Amino acid sequence: MARESLAQALPVLEQELGTLEVHDGVFCSLAARAIARVPGVAAVGRGASGLFRLGSRPDVVQVERGQGEVAFSVHLTVRYEVCIPEMMVELRRALIEAIEPTTGYKVRAIKATVDHILPPLPPLPTQDEAAGDAAPETSPIPETEQ
Repeated sequence: MARESLAQALPVLEQELGTLEVHDGVFCSLAARAIARVPGVAAVGRGASGLFRLGSRPDVVQVERGQGEVAFSVHLTVRYEVCIPEMMVELRRALIEAIEPTTGYKVRAIKATVDHILPPLPPLPTQDEAAGDAAPETSPIPETEQ
């Protein structure tokens, strides 16, 4: 009976020879890794400080499952120069490619909230500027005639 109540609590995929149950932590881990690789995403999770925070902690990615489908809610920190709508297209593509073939579940919805935008980074010095910071070149001492 305990097994039956667990099966009712966790939506499963019915397959020809049995069922497939995928734990929420697996979905969260796959999603966090896929999202962190999207260009423009600086961090995944609430209150992220610019460092990648991967794992299956509930504040990183939240998952809701139905029969054969899954929905995600994620909070992001993005880089200043990113076009957020274009980044979201890539995020959705990456998440679907990570979840659907791996788990067999269809991604039904993705809710992303941008909580923070990292300020732009100062430009890196050019080679000429970097050379200017090096020790000044000394001019050779002219040889005196004897």
